[in-house]
Parts: sequence; C-alpha cells; structure tokens
Amino acid sequence: ELAKRGHEPHLLMLHPTFDQLSPQEKTITIDGVHLNHVGQMHVYGLPGQRRYYNLAQLAVVSLKAVWALLCATLALRPDIVHICKPQPINGLAGLIAARVLNSKLCVDCDDYEAEANRFSAGLGGRIQKSLVTWWEDHLPRHAHAITVNTRFLQQHNMQLGVEARRIVYVPNGVTDSGLRTQDSALQPAALQPALLYVGTMSKIAHGVDLLIEAFAQVRQQWPAATLLMVGDGDDRPALMQQAEALGLTDAITWVGSVPAERVRDYWPLARCSVDPVYDSLGARGRSPLKIVESLAAGVPVVTGDVGDRREMVGPAGRIVAAGDVAALADGICDLLRKPPIDPALIQAQAARYSWATLADDWLRGYTDDT
Repeated sequence: ELAKRGHEPHLLMLHPTFDQLSPQEKTITIDGVHLNHVGQMHVYGLPGQRRYYNLAQLAVVSLKAVWALLCATLALRPDIVHICKPQPINGLAGLIAARVLNSKLCVDCDDYEAEANRFSAGLGGRIQKSLVTWWEDHLPRHAHAITVNTRFLQQHNMQLGVEARRIVYVPNGVTDSGLRTQDSALQPAALQPALLYVGTMSKIAHGVDLLIEAFAQVRQQWPAATLLMVGDGDDRPALMQQAEALGLTDAITWVGSVPAERVRDYWPLARCSVDPVYDSLGARGRSPLKIVESLAAGVPVVTGDVGDRREMVGPAGRIVAAGDVAALADGICDLLRKPPIDPALIQAQAARYSWATLADDWLRGYTDDT
C-alpha cells in the first residue's frame, strides 16, 4: 500500500539460515517493496529445527548483524528509518543510522518482546531478557513516532513516558486481495465439521496446547469433528504427543509449514478457526494476524478475551474466557451448533482491517509533526 502511494519501502532483515540463501533469495522485489536479507538472525534454523547460540556465540552473531544492518541502511540513505521491533540488534543499527543520516526515526512495537520471547535458562537467559527489556522500554522514547498494533502497547508506551500524540495505533491487516475469498483447491468432504488453526506451533506464545485439550472435549459432542493444524514450530513434537495421549491422532491433520499463498486453500475447509490464548502480558500485546485472515476468508473465529481480540472479532465469532479449556470447547461447540453467522457481518468486520484503509493511519507517523 505504501508503494502504491509513491513511496519506496526497503525491508532490511536478518534470516535464520542466511548462509544457505542464494544471491537471488537475499534480494527480492515484490509489488514495489524491496526485501533484503543482510545477515544471520539471533537463532539458527527454521521453525521446528532451530538451534540456539550460547552467550558467546550470540554476542558475535549479534554484533555482525548490527554491522550488516547498519551498513545496508547507510547505503540506502533513507528519509525514514523505521525499526521493526525495539530489540537490541535492529534497534542499535537503526538508531545509529538515523543519527548519522539525520533521518526521521520511527519504531514499531508489535509484541511485548520481554514477555513473548523464549529465553534460555540460567544467567545467559537472564542477561538476554534484561537487554531486551531495556531496549523495549527506552528506544521508543527516542523516536519521532511509534506504531503499535494493540491498545495494550499504546497504553504501555504512554506509561513509559511516550506522548500520546507520537503513538499511532495500527492493528494488523490484510490486502484487498486477501478480502476476496477463493474456492479451495482441496477437497473438504472428509474434513467436516473442521476446525482450523493457522500459525506457530507454540505452547508458551500461542497456547496451542489449550486447543488440543479443548478439541478432545469438542469430539465428545461432535465425534466427526476434525482439526487442521497449519504451520510449524518448536513445540510441534510435544503437541503431537499430547494429541496422541488424548486419542486424537486420527482426528488431527498436521499440515506443517506451507507457503503464504497456499494458506488460503485451507480457510474454505473450516467451519471456524481457533486462536487459543492464555491471559499473559505477551498475549495482551499481540494483534493476531490469524484472526484478520480468517475473517477476510469469511470464517468465524473462536478466541480468548485478551487484549484487542474482542474488538477484532466483533460479531464474527465467539469470545471466551482466556486459558480456560472448557470455555474454549464450549465456544467452538456453540458456533458449530447454531446457524452460520451472516457472511455480511463477517465481511464488514474484516473490511475494518484492510490495508487500503490502515495505510493512511500508518503514514501519519511519517508525516505528522510531533
């Protein structure tokens, strides 16, 4: 959307397997947006296959990443440096680059990083968490503007001393093409009534263990119900073991990681999608893209009453008590039992999260004088 408005966005990023990328994979342009992978991430490997560095290795990898991001930014000489996530690596690189270039500095806060990240045990993990916390609390104060995607992060940054006029609230959204549903290339006959989870297979960050437990209760009322799990993550083996222990092996299809353009094949198969969640600071600071994408595909959502989820779902699903297995199961069963939600209601709710509209709010952080 920014490119359509005449801007030239460059995303400078780190990659989990940077050493395996070809030159063509490191630099890609899609619809006027330039994607540039310039260095190694702080963890190695794709979700489900990740290897974490020890403290000494992490320090070396981090310093190399800061230098790579800094050099790439200085070479571009941008008018605006927008730091995505107030973390030490990209935060330091972006802050130095903006100062050297005298560019406008913006910071995006789309998670409560100190609570949402997975840190190692022991002294190393405590050091990592303290650094992330310090950057998350202090970097936004030095920005011309900050963008946040939840009301929680809006209030949190105001409590840290950031003036309200410098905070731009922009929830996650979808492109207009994402609002137009398509027929699935897959066959739904054997999968109804199907529930769908799309996202990272994580117990801590996304409460997927709640969904497995709740699905066992759903099956007591709907023996033919099935569950599609689309995505991957470090906790997938443990979640599969949990499902096996509950006797759900034949009722769950573990699709694994799929390309973004293929995810839309799975939405038409589902009677509803599920966003399981515990009530935590990390969950309050998250704006689940899976909710927006589900609504855009015309699929109602069942989720917990945490953060902005009640506002995001509106009349297009069910809101239940967070972290409560029985409540989650009841919400799913209630949605399956009653007549389908009016598609017009779901479409209207989804339209609130179109990037064609949200991009105008985003641009205010660049253009407003503060």
